[in-house]
Amino acid sequence: MEFRLLGTVCVDTLTGPLPLGPAKRRSLLAALLLRANTPVSMARLTDCLWDDDPPLHARTVIQGHVSRLRVLLTGADAEAYGVELATLGDAYVLRAPETLLDSQRFEELLMLAREQRSPADSVLMLKEALSLWQGPALTGTYASAPLQAAAHALEESRLATVEQLARAYAVLGEHHRAAALLRAEADAHPMRESLAAALMTALYRSGRQSEALDQFHRTRRMLADELGIDPGRELADAYAQILRGDPEPADDRSPGAPAGATEADRAPATHDGAGAAPERADLPAPARPAVPSNRNSTSGSPIPGRDAPGSGSRTSVQNIGDPAVPAKGCARSAGLTCAESRTLSRMTSRLSRSVSERNSAAAPVTDSGIRRGATPSASRNSRRTSRGVGSPVSENPRRSA
Repeated sequence: MEFRLLGTVCVDTLTGPLPLGPAKRRSLLAALLLRANTPVSMARLTDCLWDDDPPLHARTVIQGHVSRLRVLLTGADAEAYGVELATLGDAYVLRAPETLLDSQRFEELLMLAREQRSPADSVLMLKEALSLWQGPALTGTYASAPLQAAAHALEESRLATVEQLARAYAVLGEHHRAAALLRAEADAHPMRESLAAALMTALYRSGRQSEALDQFHRTRRMLADELGIDPGRELADAYAQILRGDPEPADDRSPGAPAGATEADRAPATHDGAGAAPERADLPAPARPAVPSNRNSTSGSPIPGRDAPGSGSRTSVQNIGDPAVPAKGCARSAGLTCAESRTLSRMTSRLSRSVSERNSAAAPVTDSGIRRGATPSASRNSRRTSRGVGSPVSENPRRSA
């Protein structure tokens, strides 16, 4: 046994459809099936069977139709399928498993289609759901306001399923199937802009651009003539896409990139927001300015008679290893590494000590322990130099006296 609402309202059995009789009885059955397993009041049934002016004996008519339906269901062994038409006070309820109602199976298949990850599986579910339809919903019933509203809601659900199936075809690249599916629906519902836009897109992607543009202009003229309005955004966007020649509606941005992102936007930003240039690790450090040493000769020029070449002068040597002029900075400015800089510093210190020892050995020593030709300050400076101190410290005049 199966109850049908998606098409002509009927009850299918193993021996064929049950003879429901007049439209009023079909309307009563439809009102009960639309709220299956839920009590339906006598007032609601009256509104479904008549318009604003029901007859005085409306209750008696409804009771007569209910009695006839019970006889038909009992003859078809409805109780074996779990079907029962019961009375609950001033209401009636048709108890039946949801699997026996085609509108309920339609909704279940739609839910299953939304849960599918594969477009091919979704296509199978959607096609099976649409196969349940055998014509306009609630055919053969009285055209009352409640039943017409229910029929319109069911038809909207069917059209949305058709559009969903067309999108699944498009994902699979079967644009010709989508166009064939949408053509009949667009002709039957010429005012539905979403159908017209979907049909235009399917025609364009299947290589039928002229037909797609013709569909737009026919829909635009119909909207202007019948409703006095211009095409909506969805229809206008489909038309603009065809004019631009876009192969696909999706943009070309990568999935992780934000809208409008460019290479400059992806560069690391400095404190002022500008893109920072990559650092150059191979650039040498800037040379530090030389600080004049605290010697008798504050400049780097040789002293006449003492710092001349060959006179055993230590001024030019000490200027290299002087702590006031770091060899590390000089070495970096010359392009030397840190290891080479430390080696140069050690060689300079050894050379400074050897020159000091050679000068001390050449000068005669007096009784006071001070070599001739050298002042007490110079002698102390020589001893400081021999101990590795690069620059002498100014002496107190009282101590030197």
